[in-house]
Amino acid sequence: MNIQHSKHSASAKQYWLLLKNGDADALESLYKLYSNALYNYGSKFSIDKDLIKESIQELFVNIWIRREFISHPADVKNYLFKSFRLSVFKKTSLLQKNQEYEETEDYPFSVSLSIEDVIIEGEAKDSLKRKLELSLQGLTDRQKEAIFLKFYENLSYDEIAEVMGISVKATYKIMARSLNFLRENLTKDELLVLLTLFYMKLYN
Repeated sequence: MNIQHSKHSASAKQYWLLLKNGDADALESLYKLYSNALYNYGSKFSIDKDLIKESIQELFVNIWIRREFISHPADVKNYLFKSFRLSVFKKTSLLQKNQEYEETEDYPFSVSLSIEDVIIEGEAKDSLKRKLELSLQGLTDRQKEAIFLKFYENLSYDEIAEVMGISVKATYKIMARSLNFLRENLTKDELLVLLTLFYMKLYN
């Protein structure tokens, strides 16, 4: 866990305690702390901006309404991501199929790369970006989501399991299979660039 994540986690716990006691400003502070990250996460599942914004707003409204009955989560960010994920899944399921929500492995999830900081010029950089993105698209959507939570949101394996509603053992398997697939489809240098980009996300 990096320093920024630790600071956010500590602040979130304070805000949560305050909003539990009826402090509306604390709810607003919590919203400001995580709304952008939640929007970014939601945009990986759906291109419907209104649906994503609505899901975020409903999440915080429901927290406020049910604040007296919601227990203090071990990690506020994990709780928000898990609840938000479920809300988006329910909305997209009901909108597309008009049926009850069911957890499934078949769902859309996209991950994009930014390689502007890589010291490669011109066409070589464009070619590298295309190959790296193509390799990522070869992963299953569940694998892409796990990678996003690990490298973009800096979650631990336990935290990823909690957010995605799977076992820790399954999380390790998903990550291992993801990395094995990337190793098989990229050269060592290309894989090194990809992993470097992932780790840069943790500290930017």
